[in-house]
Amino acid sequence: MAQKYVVVERKNPLKPQEPAKFYAMARSNRRVDTDEVISRVSERSSYSIGELKGCITEFLLEMKNQLSLGNIVLLGDMGSFRVTIVTGNASETAEKFKAATCIKISRVRFHPGSMLLDMCKAMKYTQVKKGEGSEGGDVVVPDPDEDKGQTPDPSI
Repeated sequence: MAQKYVVVERKNPLKPQEPAKFYAMARSNRRVDTDEVISRVSERSSYSIGELKGCITEFLLEMKNQLSLGNIVLLGDMGSFRVTIVTGNASETAEKFKAATCIKISRVRFHPGSMLLDMCKAMKYTQVKKGEGSEGGDVVVPDPDEDKGQTPDPSI
């Protein structure tokens, strides 16, 4: 199956004087929650819904514990999770740097592994027009004006 996309017009925030260009934006068919994934896995395996929910709950709790300890959580071919820090107010010297006033927020970042990277390399694409419906449920279309028409900064 092909990844659907819409074409949106955006300005480059690094070069605001240049005219806007057109970019592809992935279009999701619908949201799939944990319960649906668990139900599908349960149908094709010997694991019950309760066992799968318990495993996922415990796995997420342990993943949170490991990340809070400063560890990187490796999920094999799927990828890895790590914590990053955003500095809000830089200091003039290392001695003046205080976490309480200089660190803005921590974030959890996911880096895809070979399984997901290979999936992306092999992906096919299908353009859909804005406003076109889709079979199979709720269509989640990102708002192209969410960024005020500017391309997101890839370094963030």
